Amino acid sequence: MDCPTCGKVLSTERGMRQHHTKVHGDPLPNRTCKGCGSDFYDEKARLEYCADCNPNAGRHNGNWSNASEQTRCDRCGESFEYYPSDKEGEYCPTCVEEADEFLGEHYASVHGIETIERICDYCGDCFSVLPCVLRQGDGRFCSHDCLSSWLSHEWGDGTAVYNGDWLPVKRAALDRDDHRCQQCGKTTAEIGQEPDVHHIIPVRDFDDPQDSHTLDNVVALCPRCHGKAERGLLPDTDYRPD
Repeated sequence: MDCPTCGKVLSTERGMRQHHTKVHGDPLPNRTCKGCGSDFYDEKARLEYCADCNPNAGRHNGNWSNASEQTRCDRCGESFEYYPSDKEGEYCPTCVEEADEFLGEHYASVHGIETIERICDYCGDCFSVLPCVLRQGDGRFCSHDCLSSWLSHEWGDGTAVYNGDWLPVKRAALDRDDHRCQQCGKTTAEIGQEPDVHHIIPVRDFDDPQDSHTLDNVVALCPRCHGKAERGLLPDTDYRPD
């Protein structure tokens, strides 16, 4: 086989291809496009279409920058763009960002579920919440903004709370608790992330936040159990370390 660039004779096609890639820095085509018939290179030699013809690439892809379509948001009425490859958009990006403030009511109306009226722990406004949210120990705040404001009020700017001894104690607690929720038993694999590390006596109860970061005051809990513990829905005798 002759190298098409330098003319060197190689004994096999494979050898010639390896030579061209290593010596000339350019892999030779190894596939023929079913769409346009042109030759192209694919590292794994499995693609059936080149980049220009592949229905999942380039201009054939619905996410191509020039392929957006327009519709109106079902909630606020504003126009927004979406891609034809996506499900036809119902809500604009702004309304999606505010979903914590309206999605519960929308879900309830679509599925015929009765919501429960709550008073926001931060701003005092009345809002509706799904029964399942309350069962999970959530539903204290009417929006992410109120939750963030409450946290800022409770913790200040937070710069001095989770430094110092916190990270070593957190790692030691996860190792001690075998990276498993000490309430429900879920593992890291079942949770999809490392368990949270919960302060049994809250950080805010200490004059110096660093005094809260001790192994006998922390325990590994999954996010759901952690939320219940923070809201006093789980007695600490259920999960307190021995």
